[in-house]
Amino acid sequence: SGSTLSVSYAADLTALLLLGPRAAVLIDVAGAWTQCTFNVKHRYPLYRTVFSVCADSITMIATGAVSHGAFDESTLPKPLVGAIVTYFVLNTGLVATAVGLSMGRSPATVWRDEFLWSGVSYIVAGTAGAAAAVVIARGNHWKAVLLLAPVYLTYRSYQMFVGRLEDQRRHVTESERLHHQAVDALTQLRAAERERNQFLESEQAARASAEQANRLKDEFLAMVSHELRTPLNAVLGWADMLRNGSLDVVRSRRAVHAIYDSAKRQAHLIDELLDVSRIISGKLHLERGAVDLQEIVRSAVEVVQPSAYAKHIDIVSDIDETVGPFEGDGTRLQQIVWNLLANAVKFTPERGALFLTLRRDSSAVEIAVSDTGIGIPADFLPSVFEPFRQADASSTRRQSGLGLGLSIVKHLVEAHGGSITADSLGEGRGSTFTVRLPIAAAQMPKPALAPGDGSSLPSPSSLLTGISVLVVDDDDGSRDVVAAYLESRDAVVLTASSAAQAIEMVQRERVDVLLADIAMPHEDGYALIRRLRAMDARGIGAIPAAALTAFARDEDRKQTLQAGFQMHLTKPVDRRSLIEAVATLGRRSNC
Repeated sequence: SGSTLSVSYAADLTALLLLGPRAAVLIDVAGAWTQCTFNVKHRYPLYRTVFSVCADSITMIATGAVSHGAFDESTLPKPLVGAIVTYFVLNTGLVATAVGLSMGRSPATVWRDEFLWSGVSYIVAGTAGAAAAVVIARGNHWKAVLLLAPVYLTYRSYQMFVGRLEDQRRHVTESERLHHQAVDALTQLRAAERERNQFLESEQAARASAEQANRLKDEFLAMVSHELRTPLNAVLGWADMLRNGSLDVVRSRRAVHAIYDSAKRQAHLIDELLDVSRIISGKLHLERGAVDLQEIVRSAVEVVQPSAYAKHIDIVSDIDETVGPFEGDGTRLQQIVWNLLANAVKFTPERGALFLTLRRDSSAVEIAVSDTGIGIPADFLPSVFEPFRQADASSTRRQSGLGLGLSIVKHLVEAHGGSITADSLGEGRGSTFTVRLPIAAAQMPKPALAPGDGSSLPSPSSLLTGISVLVVDDDDGSRDVVAAYLESRDAVVLTASSAAQAIEMVQRERVDVLLADIAMPHEDGYALIRRLRAMDARGIGAIPAAALTAFARDEDRKQTLQAGFQMHLTKPVDRRSLIEAVATLGRRSNC
């Protein structure tokens, strides 16, 4: 420490003044070596001993150079000041540099904190050493010993002072350490609290989202249940009265029409749900080809015309005859136009009007449907294309439906690379939906025979004459109605309720066409067609077949065709489509 250095300095300066620099250096080096080597309390390592010897040597040489080794009482004060300052600065500076480098601290900071305060003791020790040299030079050796008293008192005073400073510094250091620990603990506590709050917020948000999802699910299921039960009520009610024979001819005819309309309504709702499922799963794909937009628009108008006529709604069409062939999915394009027209009819009061326009410009084809209906509230207009959203979702709403039609239309339009917008001046002031589709010129294909296109078919009364059809379905009702459809066109109908029964029948009877359900117990339709295709006897393995199933997804269609069916028909099947499909397959069988 600085105090220890200052005590030894008195003896060093006395030797320097009396004996000269060389002798003083040798005495100082010997003292430093002895102190480091034979220290009982703490034995210094070799590197510290070498450093101490070198530091003392450098200090004494520099101090001797400043004092010039001269000893004259008259000129002593001036070199004495230089010697004291040189010894103090150089000796403490070397030690501070070594300590700072070993501790990773700045040497200047170490010198300021550890050695600057010991300057007074160096002055006292240097003065005492000089006085001792004067006394010894005069021959008063014992008086020189007395001069060590002030040096010792100064040393002890500074030692006590340093002790108190060290205690205070330890206290401050400990306080700072505890403060830093408290700050760290508080920081960690706050971080943990923030994490806990974030977790609680995320958990609350997740719970709210789950509750909202459950609520929407419940509302959706309630809506679906309502929309499916409403037509089902009419079907069951009228069917029960027809079964009991309690209706006259007029009411019976009315009941049949009501049952048919209700069933079609249910089928439409199911188709919408399937389309939404395809959209959500990303599995709705377009079957692009050349289509006639003019014919699609006119056909859609014909489909909704009866509904509009029932409400005395006029449909005014303005079709641009220059709109040529268009590249797109004809079925989906017709679905777009039909949905917009049906939506307009639904929300237009009696004796209103609809306006349909088909136009083209340099870059796009535009289809616009306007009506004089109830309009769209301004606050609902941004949400009009969202699924399951209706401007009036209350139990007293006048219009039924799931709120899916416009959402499906928007997706189909965008799948064609187009856009759709909705405009309304407000409630009671009608609305306009505008579809823009980018022009993609296409060559119209030559007409080909397909289900639903009977242009080259024989007359309806003899369409299936002589064709033997095997209908396989485990549901008695479905099997009977399909058989009735086919028998009404003079087909020879065979029926089976299982795949095993069907295999027995094709081996026993002549079968020109096979119609098979997919979902059946024990063996499904896929197993049936695989067994059939593996049979070679009498050409049984080559019997044309169509799947007649309630599985209506695109992947279901692909799977049936890959399994070995030539056609995929979905339930509920349209009578005309069924008959034309069987006629097509029957001609393949007879080729």
